[in-house]
Amino acid sequence: MKILFLIVALGACFCSCNEKHTGHHWDKKALIARQDSLKDDLLKTDLAFSQLSEEKGRNAAFLQYADSSAAMLREFSAPTTGVDAIAKLLNQFSDTAAKLIWVPISSDVARSGELGYTYGTYVIETKGKDHFGGTYCTVWKRTRSQNWKFVLSTGNEGVKPVDKDMVMQ
Repeated sequence: MKILFLIVALGACFCSCNEKHTGHHWDKKALIARQDSLKDDLLKTDLAFSQLSEEKGRNAAFLQYADSSAAMLREFSAPTTGVDAIAKLLNQFSDTAAKLIWVPISSDVARSGELGYTYGTYVIETKGKDHFGGTYCTVWKRTRSQNWKFVLSTGNEGVKPVDKDMVMQ
C-alpha cells in the first residue's frame, strides 16, 4: 500500500512539472505595439509633469508625480528618499521666483511594462535673471491604477534646453 501511494505521489509530481503555462502570451507584433504605446504614454506623462511644474510650481508637480518611495539625487547631497523627505526638501525653497520646465527627449519601458525612464533637457527661468538649464533623467514605476509615478529623479546643469515643439511631433 505504501509503495502504491508513493507511485501515485511521484506520478502527480511529474505530471505537474509538465503543465503548460497558461499566462497571457504576446506575439512579437503585439509586444512591439504595446511597448510603443507604453513609451508614448510615458513621454506624455513626463510632459504633463513639466506642464504642471510650469503652471502650479515645481513643488506641487514633484509631490503629485512622486511615488511614496521616490528618491531625488542632487549635487553635493546625499539622496533624498521618500515623498515626505522630498516635500521637506522642496518646501525649503520657494518656487514662485523661478519656473522649472523640461522637455523629454526619449523614453523606454521594460518589457513587463512596470518600469521605464525618460530623459531630456530642462530650463530654470528666473524673474529678471538669466535662464540656465541642463539635462535630467527620471525613472518611473507604473502603479496598479496604470499611472506613472517617478521613483528616481536626477539632473545636472550645463546644457541649453531642446525646443519641445521639435521633440514632441
